[in-house]
Amino acid sequence: MSALMHITMQKCGHTRASQQGAALIVSLVFMLILTIISIASLQTATLQERMAGNMKENTIAFQSAEAALRTAEEVLRSGILPGFDGTGGFYQSCPDPGDTRDACKYPAWADYDSVGWLSLNNKIPDAAKQPEYIIQQMNRAGNKNEVLDADRPVSRDGFYRIIARGYGFSDRSMVVLTTTYKRQEL
Repeated sequence: MSALMHITMQKCGHTRASQQGAALIVSLVFMLILTIISIASLQTATLQERMAGNMKENTIAFQSAEAALRTAEEVLRSGILPGFDGTGGFYQSCPDPGDTRDACKYPAWADYDSVGWLSLNNKIPDAAKQPEYIIQQMNRAGNKNEVLDADRPVSRDGFYRIIARGYGFSDRSMVVLTTTYKRQEL
């Protein structure tokens, strides 16, 4: 080693022996910190993307169920209703759970594969399953003190329960809506 370099290194206080990879260790620590920050931000972005996807699924399923509900209301607003005999999506609301009549056996809303629903064909494109609904005719519990005059017609107002379910783009999302509808019959 030349005398000039040796004198310069001694003035700075550095020798080859005192430099034992400190710069490498510091740079590796910085790389580790940057990697941890990058992984955390990637996980956050992935979580936010999943949340947005779930929100979209829920919104599509809700709108789908809402479309089925409105369609069922249109059916009830229309002229003559079919018999509520347990076929074609029209059922009776039977208060006795032991009632075995077909009219009382409506499909389970929570069962994805249950049958007996009325479906809206091709209403929601790309949905896992088209929206469905059933209509239940509720038994009228009249006022036992109501006077039945011969010159006054008996009220035939009917109450109906609509159960509608809609699906998103995957079969994992389902929204169920129910409402009670009062129809005034003449």
